[in-house]
Amino acid sequence: MTDWLSRAAGRVRASFDNGVRALRERPVSVARATAEFALRWALRIALPLGGAAAMLTLFPYHATAAGAHFRVQGSVLSRPSLSADTSFGSWTFPHVDGLPVGVHITPLNVDLVKMAGAAASDPQAYADRLRDDLAGQVPAITAWLVGEMLIGIALGLLVAAAINLAVRQVRGRRRREHELRHRLRQGGAAVAVLVVVALVGALTYQPVWARRSRVNGTLATLQLFPDQLGQYYDQRAKALDVLNAIAAIQSSLQQRIARPDQPPTAFNIMFISDMHLGSTYPLVAQYARSFNIKLIVNTGDEAEFGTRAEMTPTYLDQLRDVTKIAPMIWLAGNHDSPATVAVMRSVPDVVVVGTKTAGPGGGYLIGAQQLDAFGLRLAAVPDPRVYGGTGEFGAEDDASVNPLEQNAVDSAVKGVTKDSQFDIFATHEPVAVDQLRKKLPGQIRQTIAGHLHRQNSDSSVQKGNSINLVEGSTGAGGLDQLNRGLPQTPIEFSIESVAASCEFTTLVRFQITGTAPESAGAVTSDDLPQVSASTQYLRSQKIDPPRHCGTELGLTPPGPL
Repeated sequence: MTDWLSRAAGRVRASFDNGVRALRERPVSVARATAEFALRWALRIALPLGGAAAMLTLFPYHATAAGAHFRVQGSVLSRPSLSADTSFGSWTFPHVDGLPVGVHITPLNVDLVKMAGAAASDPQAYADRLRDDLAGQVPAITAWLVGEMLIGIALGLLVAAAINLAVRQVRGRRRREHELRHRLRQGGAAVAVLVVVALVGALTYQPVWARRSRVNGTLATLQLFPDQLGQYYDQRAKALDVLNAIAAIQSSLQQRIARPDQPPTAFNIMFISDMHLGSTYPLVAQYARSFNIKLIVNTGDEAEFGTRAEMTPTYLDQLRDVTKIAPMIWLAGNHDSPATVAVMRSVPDVVVVGTKTAGPGGGYLIGAQQLDAFGLRLAAVPDPRVYGGTGEFGAEDDASVNPLEQNAVDSAVKGVTKDSQFDIFATHEPVAVDQLRKKLPGQIRQTIAGHLHRQNSDSSVQKGNSINLVEGSTGAGGLDQLNRGLPQTPIEFSIESVAASCEFTTLVRFQITGTAPESAGAVTSDDLPQVSASTQYLRSQKIDPPRHCGTELGLTPPGPL
């Protein structure tokens, strides 16, 4: 073995020396040979991949489940996920493994009325039958798709070899000695690559892939307006029963696939942020009713310039309609002045957490506060800035903002003892979140911030036992976007379920682009809003000692940390 390694190392060293010598003596020839080598291997890689993609696309597997016919199609590079596509939208699981390979299920010639009739009496039983029928065909589907990929790769390699031989023939080159042996080595290399790909797939496979999914199209819109949208379709398309059945099937499948052991929900929390006087509170009210929201957490930037005048009676009436449904915990952002804080304190069922007052030299003084909400310990620290303020208190560059935010957090939590625990700690700036976790390590279960006008990625939501949310602009940027001359951002918000054990169990995050409907009656058949909803089943958190959460526990007044 040692002699073989020594000989192999000698051959590699000799080849390297010869290559360096040739590059010095014949640079043009070496460059041409290098380009030919790169092109040859590009064909050897691209053609097998193209062959696999073509086979998967041209020859799908046809399955039958619960009396419905489905097409199961694979993909390479283009859609690396597991998805179910329907005329009502798609349901996608994007985190199965690290391979650029996808599997997509599409119903064929489905009689929706017939399917709705079969599911209407017991949607969960129908969903179970559908799932079991498809699960029973998984081995056959897997064998079919893998076989197609192997055939496609083999055909691609044969085409690459044929092109190579044809080029050699045209250029008048002699046939290699031991041509068969050379091709067998290439085939062996291809098999080795397939083995490596399979190992990568096995190593990157995520057993909890079903806990993260994304729904878009009408399926997502159904989650926004389950009652009103049904009425809309009943009036305009006579398909109420069909939509209800499809929504029930989708919901039952997702619940059974993702986490059958999930504890029952005690109440739901909605997270919103950065309204910026945007007229979307009617939409927030609809969401709150549809999802039986019991608590709303708003991480600030209600206003634009921080004046009382901009908080118009119409805007405040819309806000009051929301707080009649669920109380709102609110904290001041960097566009909210002490005047904004005073206005928000005057709105019934808005609980302002954290203090913000005018300080010396045109600055602002802030203080953190906490309260108990339905059994959860919730704390908040406002943003020390106001848009248009003097000096660092109106700054937007990181060099000025970051130290100000960090110092404000340090001052706000300096009296917190090491045995204090917080279920949710809210602030406005993500920079402040980083400082909170630094100053209170292991003492915060979940943080929530806003300011960036975009949600953080699903993959960054839960790290270990810690949950971190950054909410987008629920007001679609509002007057802030207009003031800065920026295009409207998506309307974004999140809904989190809390179990009776005080665990955070499920997170549904919505993004809406285009014109946001205020009700189903505002939706036209030609222009449904572009809605996507991602569902994430959160890993169980360690809560010690055992606790109880429920709406019967109510809210306590805010007090100092």
